[in-house]
Amino acid sequence: MKNLEEKLFNFLIKNENFYIKEYYSKFYNKSNYIAIKDLGKANYCVLITNEEHEDVNIIETVGYLKTLGKDFGLNVIILSDGEYLGNREQSINKLVINRNNNNIISCDNSCEPLKNIIFRINKSSNIKSNKYLIKENSTLILIAINVIVFLLTAFVSESIFDININVLIEFGAKYNYLIYKGEIWRLIACAFLHGGLIHLIANMYALYILGPQVEKIFGVKRYLIIYFTSAITSSLLGVLLSEKTISVGASGAIFGLFGAMLVFSIKERHRVNKKYILNLVGVIVLNLVIGFNINNIDNLGHIGGLIGGIAISGVLIPGKRRC
Repeated sequence: MKNLEEKLFNFLIKNENFYIKEYYSKFYNKSNYIAIKDLGKANYCVLITNEEHEDVNIIETVGYLKTLGKDFGLNVIILSDGEYLGNREQSINKLVINRNNNNIISCDNSCEPLKNIIFRINKSSNIKSNKYLIKENSTLILIAINVIVFLLTAFVSESIFDININVLIEFGAKYNYLIYKGEIWRLIACAFLHGGLIHLIANMYALYILGPQVEKIFGVKRYLIIYFTSAITSSLLGVLLSEKTISVGASGAIFGLFGAMLVFSIKERHRVNKKYILNLVGVIVLNLVIGFNINNIDNLGHIGGLIGGIAISGVLIPGKRRC
């Protein structure tokens, strides 16, 4: 049962008013952990151990709990490889779980509440796993849309390396003249168009690397809101400040994802490695500098996307999510 200790302890802390105590195991020469809930006259304690370490862990845990100077009830969750062969006569409440398939092997009456919590955690984990498979595909879906649109434009242009500008305009490039005439949809459509194969590969690689990170932190809905909002602000800045520019590409939306990661990293600066924040800032600055030194790069689009990503992620950033 992968990460059972972490998941169970997190659940007990958040939902059942437990706290975690760390004590030193002389036998294994490392720290061990136990969840404790203060019931007033006594402590309700939860230990998780593998079957092969059961006896030593229980002895050391009991010894530690006695030093706290308070009565306690010890409930032990034992991870077994199959049929449980441990000592069933001990005056310890036990919940035995098959770590290979997560099935309950045995459960003492006092551990029934823990068994129910384990069921809830397993159910939640299965749901989250299925959802993540769907969520994980959201970036792949965005990439697929970009690739399909590119292939269509390449087919019409009869070239994959240099897409005809008239074809791009026909498919929805950011073209101020037509936007002013009411074709607002171009503010989004242009983010799914690319001027050539290299342009497409560069943007899709960046999206493939960055997208899942933003999605894991913000969730799929907020991730997509950040992506499309950044695409729009990228186009809008170009419309406002560069009237003659015709532009395409997903890079504005991708800069918005950079902005979202920057906002999250700064908000969680006490938990996020400072080198990561500095590297992130460095990557953003480097890409902007490169853009200003290469022709045919819509730097206003990059800046507009970055601003949009920072602004919208500041609103959408979750209050409590793991790094």
